[in-house]
Amino acid sequence: MLKLVSILGLILILNPLWASEEQASLVETAPISIGSLASYQTFIGTLYFSETSIVASQVAGLVMKVDFETTDQVKKDQILVELDDEILNSKIMAIKASIKEIRLQLEKVNKDLRRYSQLLKQKNVSQQQYDEFYYNKTSLEQKHIALQAQLSTLNIEHRQNTIRAPYSGVIAKKYISRGEWVDQGGEIATLINTENIDVLFDIPASFIKQLDYKQKIDIQINQKKYQASIKGLIKQGDAKTRTLPLKIKLDTVDDSLFSGLEAQIKLPRKNHSNSLLVPRDAVIKRFGQDVVFTIINNKAKMIPVKVELYQGTQVAVKATELNAQMRVIIKGNERVFPDQTVVEKSRNKVDK
Repeated sequence: MLKLVSILGLILILNPLWASEEQASLVETAPISIGSLASYQTFIGTLYFSETSIVASQVAGLVMKVDFETTDQVKKDQILVELDDEILNSKIMAIKASIKEIRLQLEKVNKDLRRYSQLLKQKNVSQQQYDEFYYNKTSLEQKHIALQAQLSTLNIEHRQNTIRAPYSGVIAKKYISRGEWVDQGGEIATLINTENIDVLFDIPASFIKQLDYKQKIDIQINQKKYQASIKGLIKQGDAKTRTLPLKIKLDTVDDSLFSGLEAQIKLPRKNHSNSLLVPRDAVIKRFGQDVVFTIINNKAKMIPVKVELYQGTQVAVKATELNAQMRVIIKGNERVFPDQTVVEKSRNKVDK
């Protein structure tokens, strides 16, 4: 009887240990998906204005008026400088008077030619007399054409005496003042088109194949993001760094941007397409390797995985025993062991 009591007592003592070994662990799972993850590398570039011009004078002359200052915002065709046109106006008046005189002469010659044409038919004048009037008319017509061309040239020169902005922008530098003489081709001002801003980045040749010229990219400047388009690569690399300049154009600009600013972009280093994607919490270290736990027949199954890329809350992994129809443990996986009985927590159940 004493021996039976001892055996029963031993059973009662060992029973909780058996119960603990068979006790199911509560876990939470998430599905495996198939998708793409890309790793990125940050590059630093420099802003510059793609259109900067030194506005020059097309004619020589005395500066009579300057209608701009450094830092001024100017519009396209806005007057910047006016040159002295007094002599030019006199030349134009003289040419116009000569043209008027030629026209009067042509009017008289045409009348005489019509009269001599009738007289020639009546044989009252010789052919030689008629020809003299005809060639005189032709000569006057050519003189009239030449004077008209001279007048057009002077009118063009007169328009060029007024120097206008070739496009809208900002005056970066002023080179002349009122009362100065400017030569033909003389510098007037440096004008910057603030609407056209490009950014240059030096990138390794290994990134060239990863570029998508049709895709919009984000550029960070002064902690602000701007959309931009890839214009292309400048096929003149740096022999020391083995890099190529990548030219990117900003789609939109604002007044906070200026030449020389630092800009940052992220370009894809490697794209892992059609990879198995699992939540980051599903991957843990066990026995010195990366593993995930899945559930088969209500038991935890440990599967070693090769991590290809971490990105945010997702991980791209490789494992022959995993597929997109399975689920992996994301909560409770730190305390489970292979072949341990587990109970999957219902996602519809509200935690208290």
